[in-house]
Amino acid sequence: MRKIGIIAAMEPEIELLCNSLDGIEEINILGTSFYQGFINGNEVVLAQCGVGKVNAAMAATVLLLEFGCNLLINTGIAGGIKPLKTKDVIIGSSLGYYDFDTTIFGYDYGQVPGMPKKFMANPACIMLVKQILNKLNIEYKETTIYSGDQFVSSFDQLKNISALEDAACEMEGAAVAHVAVKAGADFIILRYISDIVGEESQVNDYLAFESEMANRSANICLQIMNNIE
Repeated sequence: MRKIGIIAAMEPEIELLCNSLDGIEEINILGTSFYQGFINGNEVVLAQCGVGKVNAAMAATVLLLEFGCNLLINTGIAGGIKPLKTKDVIIGSSLGYYDFDTTIFGYDYGQVPGMPKKFMANPACIMLVKQILNKLNIEYKETTIYSGDQFVSSFDQLKNISALEDAACEMEGAAVAHVAVKAGADFIILRYISDIVGEESQVNDYLAFESEMANRSANICLQIMNNIE
């Protein structure tokens, strides 16, 4: 039986999930609050990790090491690259970094030495999510998600990424995938597109819709949890 760790960066992304936990117990580890309980009979631990790769990696490590989770789900919002649109639901089939550079030593851009260039999700996990979303009649797209410690508002920040079409950019997913791959655990990265990179209205769109989109992302995650058997 799976023990599922769910990671979200911000309070709006975790609040709905916390309210859905049966038998909730709060545990604080290394300055991060973890909420343990059950959703649809599945044992779940939630973590509001905070923004950025280090926070996400720390939460993922605690979920695997201290709570014994064997599946990590990271839910949240992301900026999209056209032809993606706001409100698109995204499944991350591969995860990479847009701000990691050791090319001077012969590595591909974004590749961490000793690790693959991209962190690939288990096809069985992708298929499970697709089956549930199809059952719920929720449209989705499967694409690459790039993570880094910047809010991406200009394509100049992505100039070293060769294939950008249909990609999404955010600040935590690849770090969660990185920890999971290194630990031999499964992961699912879900994103809800809140803004489109490079559009004149991008920052205003993000500020206007951040909470709404984060709540929608959490709702998608909750619906998936309610349909995992």
